[in-house]
Amino acid sequence: MNKAGEQPHSNAQAGQDGRMFAPSAARNVAPIIEAMTPFLPDTGYALELASGTGEHVIAFADAFPEIVWQPTDIQVDRLISIDAWRAVAGAQNMRMAQMLNAARDDWQAGAFDVVVTVNLLHLIAKTEAQNVIRGVARALQPGGRWLVYGPFRSDGGFRSDGDMAFDASLRGHDSAIGYKDIEWVQSELEAAGLARVALVEMPANNLILVAQAPVT
Repeated sequence: MNKAGEQPHSNAQAGQDGRMFAPSAARNVAPIIEAMTPFLPDTGYALELASGTGEHVIAFADAFPEIVWQPTDIQVDRLISIDAWRAVAGAQNMRMAQMLNAARDDWQAGAFDVVVTVNLLHLIAKTEAQNVIRGVARALQPGGRWLVYGPFRSDGGFRSDGDMAFDASLRGHDSAIGYKDIEWVQSELEAAGLARVALVEMPANNLILVAQAPVT
């Protein structure tokens, strides 16, 4: 079974109401929102891939109330957690979570103005990452944008010793996964018809890559 969307929140803890909590989500959500803000439309529809515990998407829904957010994941306990966060917050601009495996080569998901992906590409194989990229290209409206957050290599090298160690740990569990070169991701974006808009430096050596579908 493909584990896309599972490992980023493997240390998540569940509360009695079904909500799950991941320390990493609590740490990085505020910087992500700040970095996303210049690249989002005032209104529209957004898809989040591999939503995990739901802590990111519920924060996005609160920060960008004129955008309707569609969370997805492949793990049932994560879907339950996402919907629990939605219920507790009473989020009117967030849809119920849907099962979606974006690492498959045949996935489809409507037409969105925005797609957001947090900490996914380094946790799946290259072929699965290609499936994610090509599927996002299909899912975006003309002029729509994809914001990809996570750790990457650059020019074949790691951005820190910590990144090197984390990548080695990932590959020790599954040799097919691990950090992707940002240059490779950009090449795959271009092959899928997407253009890089920006590359934003983030805390802890992470990046946000912003890509855009062509405007027709």
